[in-house]
Amino acid sequence: MIRYLIKNNLKLMLRGKLAIAAMIAGPVLVIAVLSSAFHDLMQSYEGVEEFKAGYRVEEGSFLENNMEAIKEAGEEAGITLLEYPEGEPKELVENNDLAGFVEIGKDVYTIYESADYPVEGVTLEYFLSRCVKEGTKQAQRAVIPNMESEELTLPKTEIDYMPSVDSIDYYGIIEIVYFSWMSIICAAGVLTSEKKNRIEQKYQVTGISGMKLFLGKWIPVVLATALGIGICVAVTVVLFDIHWGNPAMSAALMLLLIMASASFGLMLYAFFKNIAVTVVVLFTSTWFMGFFGGSFETYMFSSMPDALKNASPIYHVNRALVEYSCMGHSSYTNSSIFYLLAIILICSVLAVAADGIRKRGRA
Repeated sequence: MIRYLIKNNLKLMLRGKLAIAAMIAGPVLVIAVLSSAFHDLMQSYEGVEEFKAGYRVEEGSFLENNMEAIKEAGEEAGITLLEYPEGEPKELVENNDLAGFVEIGKDVYTIYESADYPVEGVTLEYFLSRCVKEGTKQAQRAVIPNMESEELTLPKTEIDYMPSVDSIDYYGIIEIVYFSWMSIICAAGVLTSEKKNRIEQKYQVTGISGMKLFLGKWIPVVLATALGIGICVAVTVVLFDIHWGNPAMSAALMLLLIMASASFGLMLYAFFKNIAVTVVVLFTSTWFMGFFGGSFETYMFSSMPDALKNASPIYHVNRALVEYSCMGHSSYTNSSIFYLLAIILICSVLAVAADGIRKRGRA
């Protein structure tokens, strides 16, 4: 029976050419617009060559005793820090071909950036912010009685820079992730027809279990969405030369994402039993996940709190896939898999339970 359901529902979904076409054309159009609009912005994130910056430390500053460690960390990050005890910072920057100058006081620091080195200036800001954060921790430890003093240690993993990400590659990946969450659209025609013709009530006579009824829809939705998204990926690779990186892991993660999307969409439909309401709720929830997860602004420039970003499954998947593209690996792989598996399991159970409760209510 379940094989018949899967085969029949898949056939009906593939006949819904408009939904498949939307799954293909939607990402292509959005990728073209966003990658063009943000081309210059993404270029500013490109990695920089080694550069020089000047500094001056006020006596008694909380970073005074750690400047050697900071200079060593700067060398590893491609920043040569040169001390200038005297002189006006702006004149020193102009006369010595410096990318910037840092005045470190007792409690504050000021960065003077050269207009000729805008990207280097941003890099210097980030580097100093990490130094100050670690220096502040050390200063706090120093006022706690009986606590041993520790040398300032700068985490290299936090001051290393991810390779530059082209706007086409970035949006060419994350917008496909975003549209993949709309997989329930592929099942809209089938679900509407079932409700109109009271198909589910007829299936009850056969005694088929709720899980089998769920799988009879879930598997075709996954297959139909995977087909549409697969074609979309192929089209965007040909049109925009998008580099996915680590194809096997990228494909596996995308398939897991589509499975999670199908579970989430069918769960919402089990709750509302109205395809229009389901699509609205799905779109709204996906928009919020995408907003905090980097679908509308690059996570490199995101000002969102880490707690909100980390709560979004889209953020983890976006990070993993984009880092595959530019580095070939990602530390977000495990968290992405955990999120997606949890969504598949929880949403599938809730969808079957919701349908079961509704059936008992009709009995």
